[in-house]
Amino acid sequence: MSVLAVLSDGTMPPHPDSNHHHPQSSLVDGMNLSGGSGPYHHLDTAGGNSTCSTDDLYSLDGCSDAKRKKGSGVAGKSIEEELCRICGDRASGYHYNALSCEGCKGFFRRSITKTASYVCKYGGNCEMDMWMRRKCQACRLRRCREVGMKEECLLSEDQCKARDARRKAKARPMVKKEVASPDSNESVEISNLDIKPPLPLSSAGSSVSSPPAESFDDDPMSQMPEHYRNVLKNLMFLQAKFEFPDEQDIAEATEEIVMESDRKPEVSAESFLNSMARMTVLITHLIVEFAKCLRGFTELNKDDQIVLLKAASSEVMAIRAARCYDIETKAIVFANGQPITVENMLATGLGEYAEQVYKFCHNMTVMQTDNAEYALMTAISIFCERPGLEDKARVEQLQTEYVETLQHYQIAKKRRGGGALAKFLTRLSDLRSISAEHSSLLMDLQKAGSSVPALMTEVFILPPEGS
Repeated sequence: MSVLAVLSDGTMPPHPDSNHHHPQSSLVDGMNLSGGSGPYHHLDTAGGNSTCSTDDLYSLDGCSDAKRKKGSGVAGKSIEEELCRICGDRASGYHYNALSCEGCKGFFRRSITKTASYVCKYGGNCEMDMWMRRKCQACRLRRCREVGMKEECLLSEDQCKARDARRKAKARPMVKKEVASPDSNESVEISNLDIKPPLPLSSAGSSVSSPPAESFDDDPMSQMPEHYRNVLKNLMFLQAKFEFPDEQDIAEATEEIVMESDRKPEVSAESFLNSMARMTVLITHLIVEFAKCLRGFTELNKDDQIVLLKAASSEVMAIRAARCYDIETKAIVFANGQPITVENMLATGLGEYAEQVYKFCHNMTVMQTDNAEYALMTAISIFCERPGLEDKARVEQLQTEYVETLQHYQIAKKRRGGGALAKFLTRLSDLRSISAEHSSLLMDLQKAGSSVPALMTEVFILPPEGS
C-alpha cells in the first residue's frame, strides 16, 4: 500500500509510473454501467438472500441521489449549503449567533427556555454528529455554546409577539412581486424564495466567503489552507448525506429478528445473519454512492472503479462501524438503535472477523477520532492501490490529496505529537486484514453450505493479493 510510505519519513508518497494490466472481475461481464433501478427495493425480507443485482449496485454513471426518499440536491457538484457547526447537518442559516441547522436551533431554544439540565453518560466530551446529537443532549448543548450560540439572542415571549405584530403590519401594504417560470405560466413569489450563495468546489486559489471569524475560533478547519479546507468540507457533506439507509429499508432488513425477539428471548444465529446480510447490502449501496461523488472517481475507467469498490467496501464498513461504536458498552449501535456486542457476533460463528472489527473500533475510539478524520480515512481507503488497477498513478494522485488534507487537518487540530498521521495510516493496514478475513469468512460459509446472498459473494469475495 503506497500510502504507508508516509510512515517512514512523514512525507507525501511519490507518484509512480502507471503499471497497466487488466483486472478480471465477474462484475464487469454483462454489467449495465449506464444506470439501474432504485437500490433499496430488491431485498427479499422473507429469506437470507438479496435479489438486488450487481447492475443496480454498481451503476457507475456519476453522482446520484441514493436517498431518493429523503435527500434533496446533488452532492457531487458542490457544497451548495454550509454545514451545521454543531452536528454537521445542512445549516439553514445563522441562529443565535452561530451557523446551525433547524434541529440544533430548536434544541438550543428549547433547552434555554426550559432551563434544561443534562448529564453526559459518556464522560462529557462526546464528538457531535447527526447520530450522536440524539444520544447526548449535554454535549450537544455544550457544543452549541462552544460554536457561539448565545442565550441573550433568544427573544422573550413578549418580544416575539411584538416582533410578529411588526412583521404583519409591515407586510400588509406590500405589493407582491412575482416572477414567471420560463417553462410555465405559473409564478413564484420572490419574497418566499430562500436564496443562499453556493460554496464553490475546492480548488487551489479559489475564493470562499466565510462566516464571521468568531464562529471558527475552535474549528481546526478554519486554520487549514483554503484548498484543503474545501476538500474536507465537501467530504464531510458527503459523509452526512450517505450516512444511513432509509428508515423503512432498515425496518424491512431487521424485521425478521424483531419478530423473532417478540416470540422468544434469544434470536437465532440464522435470523441474525440474515438481517446482517440485508443491512450489509443497504450500507454497500451507500458506500457506492459516496464513492461516485468523490472528485476524480468517475473519471477512472469502469474496471478501476469496480476494483476500488470491491476492495474497499468491507474496509469502509469497518470505518462506519467504528463511528457507531460505544466504548462504554463495547457495542456497535446500528442505525435502528440496536446495539451489537462482539459476543453477539461470536455467537453466530463470525469468530476472528468479529474480533478484528471490534478491536479496530476500540482503537479508533481510543484515538478520539472525529468525524473529519473518519471521512478522510474513508476516502483514503477507497483510493488505495489495489491488485488489478490499470491507472495506479491516477489513483495514488487522488489518494495523496486526501492524505495531505488529513495531515493539514491534524496540524490544525494540534495532533503534532506521537506521530498522529502515522497512527492513522497504520489503521489502514488493520483494515486490509479485516477485509481479507471478511472475504475468507464468506468463502468458508459458502463451502459449509450456508446461504450467502449472491450480491455479497460477488462484492466481497476478492481474488488473492497479487492475482
